Amino acid sequence: MANYLIKAIAVAAVAATVLSACSGRSTAPADDAGGTGDIVIRASYPLSGSLSSAGASAAGATAYFEAVNAAGGVNGRQIDFQVADDAFDPARLVSNNRQFVERDRAAIVINFGGISVAARPPLNAARVAQIVQGGERELGDVTGFPYSRAFVPDIAWEGELQGRYITENMPGAVVGFLGFNNDFAASQLAGLAAAGIQPVRTITLPPGQGDVASQVTELEAAGVNVLVTTIGPPTMGALLSYMGQINYKPTTFIGSPYADFASTVNPAGAQNVTGALSYQWFTDPQNPAVHDDPALVQYRADMARFAPEADANQSFTITGYGLAAAIVEALRNAGDVSSDSFLAAWDSLSQVQNPMLINDATLTGDANGRVVHEYQLHEFDGTSWVPRGGIVDVTKVGIVS
Repeated sequence: MANYLIKAIAVAAVAATVLSACSGRSTAPADDAGGTGDIVIRASYPLSGSLSSAGASAAGATAYFEAVNAAGGVNGRQIDFQVADDAFDPARLVSNNRQFVERDRAAIVINFGGISVAARPPLNAARVAQIVQGGERELGDVTGFPYSRAFVPDIAWEGELQGRYITENMPGAVVGFLGFNNDFAASQLAGLAAAGIQPVRTITLPPGQGDVASQVTELEAAGVNVLVTTIGPPTMGALLSYMGQINYKPTTFIGSPYADFASTVNPAGAQNVTGALSYQWFTDPQNPAVHDDPALVQYRADMARFAPEADANQSFTITGYGLAAAIVEALRNAGDVSSDSFLAAWDSLSQVQNPMLINDATLTGDANGRVVHEYQLHEFDGTSWVPRGGIVDVTKVGIVS
């Protein structure tokens, strides 16, 4: 288990005790769940630190919520949205969430990444809805944590899709894996294993590492000719750039969270990404193939109007925008803004369009609390990410029951 998760468990145990003693309410905000006041939504994101690139999600969420407010709000109510920085530290995350619950009386709390496991016990004790922007498998435990939901798909599903493709199309492949040194990588490796793939080399790195020469040498020496990698900037760019320099050219599967121009194509150089494969579920704002998509046109307009200082080209930015859109859709369908009503509406989402999704994909709730289940294999052709085959719904191919 990664060090931050060990720390997270300790932090969560203390925070759960404190919040359960001081709150324990069944709805939030308890004094105006069915009234006409603002809908209080709070978010804790890594605006600084090793994963500060993920903090761009906050700007996307802000722009969408402000666009909704400008259009009259949700069922006549305005959204009061504020963001706090946790620097990807579980202790800060839990401290932020405690303030959201006790001081702000938040109806919904948004958290990012695997450290969000630390916030599940206190938020569930307070019975406040938690929406996590994270793909770790354990974030789908809605039985143990009935007030928590994970927005993005389980990275294990993508790992299984990759593994099935390798098994069916690349007999005799020598597979290597490079990812973060946390449960995100463990989840993806579990998906690969479910498809019968056991990498000959598994390398994990801390977020932010930029020198990967020795790791590439290790992969090449092991005879790896198919590389599965899901790791963020600056590591991804450095990885592909160095492989290009030494003319090491394994077939590369790039994990969807970082298969975008901002994280990968631009820093690595398009020539070093050409031929890479990726099972994608969200639209990259910089992908020329979808530049004129109406949803992206509206997204860029909202970003320019409501968050002009933000970088609308970041994939994390549009993911935050799409997350906010999903929350608003559920709020519109809920009878009130209590946590219970909101989560019931979230789980009942069915074939809902969302501005961040790839073409023809929709959001649909499931028993695991997740709403994104549709992928499409893409290949980078030197200029754009282009589809290879149709939409694959993991609920229909035996990956998710």
